[in-house]
Amino acid sequence: MNIIPSLVNKIKKRFNANLLNLHEPSLDKTDYKIVNKSLLEKEISTYGRYNHLFEKKISKYIGSNNVVSIINGTSALHLMMKMLGIGKNDEVLVQSLTYISSINSIIYNNAIPHFIEIDKNNLNVDVEKLDNYLKRITYQKNNLCYNKKTKKKIRYFLSVCINGLSANLLELQKILKKYNIKLIEDAAEGLGCFYNKKHLGLFGEGGVFSFNGNKIISTGGGGALYLKSKNLFKLSTKYATNCKIKKGFETEYFDTGYNYRMPSINASLGISQLSKLEKFIKNKQKIYKIYNEIFNDYDEFEILKPIKNLRSNYWLTNLRIKKLNKIKRNSLIKNFWDKKIFIRQIWKPIHMMNNFKHFPKMKLEVTEKTYYSTFSLPSSEFLINR
Repeated sequence: MNIIPSLVNKIKKRFNANLLNLHEPSLDKTDYKIVNKSLLEKEISTYGRYNHLFEKKISKYIGSNNVVSIINGTSALHLMMKMLGIGKNDEVLVQSLTYISSINSIIYNNAIPHFIEIDKNNLNVDVEKLDNYLKRITYQKNNLCYNKKTKKKIRYFLSVCINGLSANLLELQKILKKYNIKLIEDAAEGLGCFYNKKHLGLFGEGGVFSFNGNKIISTGGGGALYLKSKNLFKLSTKYATNCKIKKGFETEYFDTGYNYRMPSINASLGISQLSKLEKFIKNKQKIYKIYNEIFNDYDEFEILKPIKNLRSNYWLTNLRIKKLNKIKRNSLIKNFWDKKIFIRQIWKPIHMMNNFKHFPKMKLEVTEKTYYSTFSLPSSEFLINR
């Protein structure tokens, strides 16, 4: 029996909608008002008054002052790694199940991504498998970790928050410490997520956030960079502004920098959006609970839940097919899309793409199985109010 039509009908009925896009920004008159104000004040370029205010509010929310607003999350990742000295003699441990920016940022710095296995339940690193893997393939010299085969240093692990889920970061840090590896975080999808009451992105030496048009709050395009080191944070603000220095009436540049600062008009939208973040999270949690109620009636599916002690932002609700032999993924997608419910298959693992196959990796059986069986469900915040 084809159960998909009944599922589609239940979802449309619960959300009172004929069209469900994956995720849309939630905008109201407060957003229009502050953006219009920035236009009237000609606060539209890089870097202005609204950046200072947005950074101050973001810093207060996440619990750290070392935050700089950046033009997008990808640029923030690139700059974070640049500041931490990641380069051509380094491998960075990172999951293959991620958006391409996580991997590109490593390559931008001439380093090598080294793909690790995930836990199917939280879409993040399998900590136990990582420990066993590092025990087998690394050695220590002068308090540094090296890959036995490539002889390259493994100094950093890039943890990626997928759709508002997280690994046990405290346990991960314990494992990494055994091998002299430091933690950095791609929390592009993790704004509003707290693990053990500490915001994601603050557990390691650096972290990044994204405020792209589809994120839980949006600045149109935009991101933010956190660095644990105060000195590196200060240096990052200079590199993000083309390494510009003033000498009298002239402008000079002390190094090759990047034009990475967020425009003030984008920051103005972020101020308004951030004021509504907790409301967004509450509504998204309600959406998550509705999906749980719907899919609990079907043995073929399950909704992924946050791990213990994680206050998730529930950015996207994640659905897994438990019986792939019974429910075919392409058929599932087509049936949903035909009815204008635009579910999305989870990111295709990067190691499965031709130009990334040559990078070092663990056995990634769970990663590949998760790709074939896991989907993101429409989760726009305003669905709950229809």
